[in-house]
Amino acid sequence: MLYSIEQYDKNGNLHAPKWLWLGWMLLAKAWVVFIVAGVSRDSGNTILSYVYPDHNMLYLGLVMGLPSIALMWLISLRSPERRWAGKLVSWGKPITLLTTLSQLTQSLYHVYLQAGEFSWANGVIMLVLLWFAIYVHRSKTVRDCFKLNQTSAS
Repeated sequence: MLYSIEQYDKNGNLHAPKWLWLGWMLLAKAWVVFIVAGVSRDSGNTILSYVYPDHNMLYLGLVMGLPSIALMWLISLRSPERRWAGKLVSWGKPITLLTTLSQLTQSLYHVYLQAGEFSWANGVIMLVLLWFAIYVHRSKTVRDCFKLNQTSAS
């Protein structure tokens, strides 16, 4: 056992680290913006046009946020009875990396749409996405939390 007993769930699966959860929430930011814009009726269109100048990029962001939302849901479903959830979660690392790099590319496109004009929002998002990609790629805890549990796999 590489981690303390508290870091495992009742089925012997390693819990996802808090940084991974925060990164997944960042990857689902289009959903957060969409919900906030829907709730604030009067300024909803202003919020959407500030965060997503091209509304097609919002739709793309919603689609790119689905894998992280699905992984957040599936990682809690892992159990010996639900082997399919464990198998899907085992693909979590490459899916998360691909989604992160896709959203980094989308942020670079936002900079292009603004004619290279500096924006703190874009700068911070790109920096955090880059950090998150490095974290997911290098973290042993992230790698281990996506592994199939031997009792679930058999």
